[in-house]
Amino acid sequence: MRITGGMMITGLLRDLRRAQEALSTFQNQLASGKRIQRPSDDPVATVDSMRLRARIAEVERMRKNAEEARDWLETTDAALDQATQILQRVRELAVRAASGSLPDSSLEAVRAEVEELRAHLVEVASTTLGDRYVFSGFRTDRPPYVIDANNNLSRYQGDQGRIEREVAPGVRMTINVLGDEAFRKAFLELNKLLTDLQNRDTTSISQTRIGELDAAIDQVLRLRAEVGAKVNRIELGLNRMTEIRIDTERLLSEVEDVDVAETVMRLSVSEAAYRAALMAGARIVQPTLMDFLR
Repeated sequence: MRITGGMMITGLLRDLRRAQEALSTFQNQLASGKRIQRPSDDPVATVDSMRLRARIAEVERMRKNAEEARDWLETTDAALDQATQILQRVRELAVRAASGSLPDSSLEAVRAEVEELRAHLVEVASTTLGDRYVFSGFRTDRPPYVIDANNNLSRYQGDQGRIEREVAPGVRMTINVLGDEAFRKAFLELNKLLTDLQNRDTTSISQTRIGELDAAIDQVLRLRAEVGAKVNRIELGLNRMTEIRIDTERLLSEVEDVDVAETVMRLSVSEAAYRAALMAGARIVQPTLMDFLR
């Protein structure tokens, strides 16, 4: 078969184009740090990359849910801690009043402080996270309790809604405590204590009210223990999610990221091949008539 000059030039151009494509590929890989520039570069690796990225996105979604749940529960825990302190102070005052040795003026002072503590407990029950009331069930736009202008305490204004979050794949957790569950007993006993103090009924205080206050405190403590257990569980889950994300990102790096040393070496080889093709092309191109006339 006769090899013509045109055939040689066509082959040269084809080799130059391939060399340029290789140069461009390796340069882009080094610039981006990624081995795969388009799916056709490595279809199998592209599928692996998509799978790993989907896993990272799912872990990130779970992490955000878990962090939101943790924030809600920690806010609830802090409020229940304050409620416990308030009720313990009320109990101290009830024990003092039950002694029967206080004059009316002192009992009135105790009553006034208990009333202030009740108002404080209403504020604690109205704790918010952002603009959401944490103890109102699904009715997060309204406080669970209010005190009107006549110093009367309202009934529970929330509902029985249980707020849930998916804190791990397939694992849903209730993150809210209902105000009716946490504070109803406490407010009931506070109101009765105020009535006993108003009536100077120290017998009722000593025989009934102190024990009922203990029951109200125990209720808050029980709920707080449940909240604390949930927070611990979420923290363990968040730690595990961090580990999963680190492992998945490592695998993704192995699939996607370029081996810099190897790519630099291949770039050097491609540059040498490109220069060799250019030199070969210069020899293939025949001298022109002007070259002979010089």
